[in-house]
Amino acid sequence: MTRTVAVIQARTGSNRLPGKILETLHDDVSLLAYQCRHLRAIEGVDELVIATTTNPDDDAVVALAESEGIRVFRGSEEDVLSRFLLVAEHTLAKTLIRITSDSPFRDPAVIARCVAEHRAQGAEYTRPSAGHLPKGLRAEVVETAVLRQLDSAAETTPRDREHVTVFIRDHLDRFRCHTVDFPEALHRPEFDVSVDTQDDLALVRVLYASLAERDWPVDTAHLCRLLDETHVLKSILTDLAS
Repeated sequence: MTRTVAVIQARTGSNRLPGKILETLHDDVSLLAYQCRHLRAIEGVDELVIATTTNPDDDAVVALAESEGIRVFRGSEEDVLSRFLLVAEHTLAKTLIRITSDSPFRDPAVIARCVAEHRAQGAEYTRPSAGHLPKGLRAEVVETAVLRQLDSAAETTPRDREHVTVFIRDHLDRFRCHTVDFPEALHRPEFDVSVDTQDDLALVRVLYASLAERDWPVDTAHLCRLLDETHVLKSILTDLAS
């Protein structure tokens, strides 16, 4: 059986904004809950799960996952690679999608396209082409077999284990890698919708509200359209800096 599993790596610990993934995006819906609901059904993906830590502080993540009906797995706080392999073992996943929990607007269509091209190309690692999407909207697809190689390799460092795919990105010539091209209208590498600070949190809340006011879907194309047509990002950043 060949299974593809999307993994949201989530923990409440954060050096700059602790507990950020449990902060609300709108109404009483947290960043993590919104992401779970947004990504619950992705074409070509068999299951969405959360990989969190055994730290008691992350009991809240487990409770959220259970309330959303999503399976959750707990492992090492620093060794995120081992968490992904734990997920692979229990879900029988041949292919994994790495999703970070600090970017609530991940686009199911972007992930689906990356998965489709990953399969078509027989790739071991797939990501969007450099500069083709805003930061926080990209996706990574990787074969479990590659992560097992990294897990057993003597040269794998703590940094590699924490960031899961960084060794692959540093040694692209060692793996069958593929990059996915997206339309020019989505080439917005300067646009960042990930959340690392209180200002970032304020930004994603305003972006969500702006899309809702226009009755636009929350997807990559409409986020980029919001940037291009209304220059809302520039005005928000100016307000936040004042």
